[in-house]
Amino acid sequence: MEKKTVVLVILDGWGIGATNESNPLFVTKPQTFEWLNANYPVTSLQASGISAGLPWGEIGNSEVGHLTLGAGKVLYQYYPRITMSIQDGTFFENPVIKEATAHALTNNSAVNLVGLLTKGNVHASIDHLKALIKMVQAQGITKINLHLFADAKDEAPHSVQDLLKELPQEYLGCIIGRYYGMDRNGGWRLTETAYETMIGKIGQVTGDPASIIEATYKSGSTEDYLPGIRFAEDKSIKDGDSVIFFNYREDSIRQIASAFITKDFNNFPVTPFKDLCVATMTHYDDAFNVPVIFPPENVENPFGRVISDLNMTQLRIAETYKYAHVTYFFNGLREPPFKGEYRTLIPSNMTPHPEDHPEMMAAAITDRLIEALQTGGFDFILVNYANPDTIAHTANYAAAVEAIKVIDTQIARVAKLAENPNIIILITSDHGNVERMIEEKTGQPQSQHDASPVPLYLVGQQYKGRKFVNGGPNPLETLGSLADVAPTMLQIMGIQRPDDMSGSSLLDGLV
Repeated sequence: MEKKTVVLVILDGWGIGATNESNPLFVTKPQTFEWLNANYPVTSLQASGISAGLPWGEIGNSEVGHLTLGAGKVLYQYYPRITMSIQDGTFFENPVIKEATAHALTNNSAVNLVGLLTKGNVHASIDHLKALIKMVQAQGITKINLHLFADAKDEAPHSVQDLLKELPQEYLGCIIGRYYGMDRNGGWRLTETAYETMIGKIGQVTGDPASIIEATYKSGSTEDYLPGIRFAEDKSIKDGDSVIFFNYREDSIRQIASAFITKDFNNFPVTPFKDLCVATMTHYDDAFNVPVIFPPENVENPFGRVISDLNMTQLRIAETYKYAHVTYFFNGLREPPFKGEYRTLIPSNMTPHPEDHPEMMAAAITDRLIEALQTGGFDFILVNYANPDTIAHTANYAAAVEAIKVIDTQIARVAKLAENPNIIILITSDHGNVERMIEEKTGQPQSQHDASPVPLYLVGQQYKGRKFVNGGPNPLETLGSLADVAPTMLQIMGIQRPDDMSGSSLLDGLV
């Protein structure tokens, strides 16, 4: 029996946009896609927000998109993952937090909570801090010290006093601007200032920080430059304590955390604490040997591994811009190829003005795909066309129209391959971008990603003339999400999806 090949084509940054002039896809009406709409099943998928594991309402991106496509499940990013655990109650059973509180109970010592005071939800969340306080209290801890970094970047400036009022005043230990406490550029003197404030060596002691905060504003600075303030003499970190760093974003908390975690730390003088229990909200650094409250979610069985384990062969094709996405990210953050996985890198024209060359390397990518299919040697081929995303980022509307025409021409070549009954092609995207090139309210050029759904076309002889249940060309009512693409391909290939691939097959929606 002749080998069947499944081809997944990712049109990077190709979403479903408005039916007006803000959308170059609507204006261009690419003929090949009009033909696909009329002849093959087409639906739409969520590619942003919580459906892609991102915070509610957040636009998708290429990294998360490819990771989700390959994983076949939603990998919740830290903010929504922690928030949902608070909502469903599992947060309050977390064994790492319980270990930290048990340590403090045994030593009759304090639990110190360290991180950014903010509602910005980029590095940390005040809601997570409040949940931590609630849990620590529930474990019978009476000594709680809050060591906080004042925000003014992710949070509105001049808001720190209102945020402080939302916390139990008796737990306030110290506060200092994030400029000191969250330096990530090797400014160790800044980090040292925050460290010494937290351990009680420096910082003005006051029960009412308002005058210091107002003086900072009057000097022309916002609270991210706030000097160290201590709320009481006895609220510093001490021997036998527990310390929980509650930032979930890793990069800007590493330096201050390393001063408490790293053995033989030598970037500035530190106090050799005895019996200090340290835990971090997420995995900050491979070098940190401390318990992690929310370790990263692993992708044990991405699509590439599943078919590799069955001795199938696969090919990945992309130009430089998106090569890591079809390899490292699609493979579940794994760099080495799986057994039977081959890769073709088409060097991009690395010009500072890609809008001058909207064709990019699309034709060469299609050439490699056709060549690979003609050999008949692959069970699966993954292709990425970078044109829509790369050109849309330039905010050049005319160039985006040309890029769409280029893609339309190449997809015509690709779709023709499906005349072979042994070839099934799925065409989708990782996130929106090119479908919204003008801000509708202002008329200004738009260059960033968009939260639009993305299309999914199912192209193969056995599917011609069929529809999805929510059919119609590019319906905005989504049938699923990016997490459903891998399970769909496995069903097409007659392969049972692994238990940890929680997405659903979209074939169930065919009529």
